[in-house]
Amino acid sequence: MTIKEIKEREIKTIERYSKFIELVANSEVESANYFVDDILIENNSIPIIVTDSDGNIIEYKNISEPSESNLFDQLGSMKKRYEPIKINILDKERNEVGYQLIYYNNSKILDLLIIAPYFIISLTFLILLSIYLISFYSNKSERDRLWTGLAKETAHQLGTPLSSLIGWNEYLKSKKKVDKGFISNEIDKDLNRLKIITDRFSTIGSKPSLIDKDIKKNIIESIDYLKRRVSPNVKTKLNLETVNYNFNKQLFGWVIENLYKNSIDAIGKNGTVEIKLYEDKDSVIIDFIDDGIGINKSDFSKIFKPGFTTKQRGWGLGLTLVNRIISDYHKGRIYVKNSIKNVETTIRIELKKFDKKS
Repeated sequence: MTIKEIKEREIKTIERYSKFIELVANSEVESANYFVDDILIENNSIPIIVTDSDGNIIEYKNISEPSESNLFDQLGSMKKRYEPIKINILDKERNEVGYQLIYYNNSKILDLLIIAPYFIISLTFLILLSIYLISFYSNKSERDRLWTGLAKETAHQLGTPLSSLIGWNEYLKSKKKVDKGFISNEIDKDLNRLKIITDRFSTIGSKPSLIDKDIKKNIIESIDYLKRRVSPNVKTKLNLETVNYNFNKQLFGWVIENLYKNSIDAIGKNGTVEIKLYEDKDSVIIDFIDDGIGINKSDFSKIFKPGFTTKQRGWGLGLTLVNRIISDYHKGRIYVKNSIKNVETTIRIELKKFDKKS
């Protein structure tokens, strides 16, 4: 039943009530109230006030706290909402016809039904506003973490070649005779490293060109630079097939280095990192496998989110950048394939192969 139907039903109830009051008041029955209450209808919810022609209250029903002031307040409210129902009353003593006015209001149930849609709309608006604010501040917090992490990642990336260059500079100052060829070669490597870092940060904010082909070579070059800087007790195994796939050399090298360093951190001082590169019918697959501390299953998806880290001094950006480079720029997928503590953890990259004719 709709609100309109309920309202019409209540109005008809009051109209019937009025007709019976008029009938009983003009009949020979001495107790009109008794007749109306017990025989007419059962009205336990609709507020009613009956006045005489001079506006004096002579009867009321379903009024909470029926004090004199409250009755007149209720009467004022009823006058504003509905036109009263006029009933003719025969004054037998004067033998003339007078009248009474029946004022009424909505029942509490009807009032609740009327305001319910507005309440629901307001509640829905508040929920949507809350979701928006949570999303806005969550995204703002995420952006803040990204900028902070990116700044720290920049410092971290620049730190290795700069430290090396500073070291060579001090070495040159302390030695009278040096092997200029060897030192020059090492300095060239560090300077080239700085150029690579510059290219990476300039590429990350724009659409990169995917013009490089030899992923195997890119992996070897990336690992060779880092392998000399890890513990000799960490073994690195490369099981790489020759695969041709369009990719961005600078950004993909960043992916390889981040995943390799992530495996090294998980291993500690002793262990093995294996990198596999191969292709199946539909995809190019790269697996990073280590025997380190592993990843909790509940954290499989979290490790790629900004700010999430299990390291005491980490800032949770490396794998976020890796995920963006793979998913956004290379239209691939990266995920934790499996993880068994101190046995084997595999992080897999899948790059979808496209038909050249399409």
